[in-house]
Amino acid sequence: MKVNEVMVTEVASCSPHTSLQDIAMMMWNNDCGAIPLVDEQEHPLGIITDRDIAMGAALQSKPLWDIHAEDISSHRELYCCEPEEDIAKALQLMEAHEVRRLPVVNQYNQLCGMVSMGDIVSFTGAETVAKTGDKKISSKETMELLRHISAHHPSHKAAAAV
Repeated sequence: MKVNEVMVTEVASCSPHTSLQDIAMMMWNNDCGAIPLVDEQEHPLGIITDRDIAMGAALQSKPLWDIHAEDISSHRELYCCEPEEDIAKALQLMEAHEVRRLPVVNQYNQLCGMVSMGDIVSFTGAETVAKTGDKKISSKETMELLRHISAHHPSHKAAAAV
């Protein structure tokens, strides 16, 4: 199964200069938990999650309209996949980097979709559903991804103290 069979193609995005308040409203209006940041040519630069918004506001002690996406996303590496990649490769990338969502980029490195754990779970089941011939993602692969990503990880404070 390929990423383009699972990914969402209608993706809301914003610039790095967008306020967290505006991003939170984009999430609400688009029923999603992450918004990719893109440049003028639609190249992904980062991603803001609902958790990033909460932590950004708490750690900076500022209102959401005074914090911009670039203020909280610039220090993290962005991982992307391509539409024609095998979904197993995307699962491996998500697991290796402990991310729940991957922007999908086309041959010009422009945002063309997103694939999330939720998308993957919705396509999980028997390898092929007999009556319809619909392809599914291996339950074993999905469970391994969920187990790894959802596990408790050492806190940032504990890691910094070492």
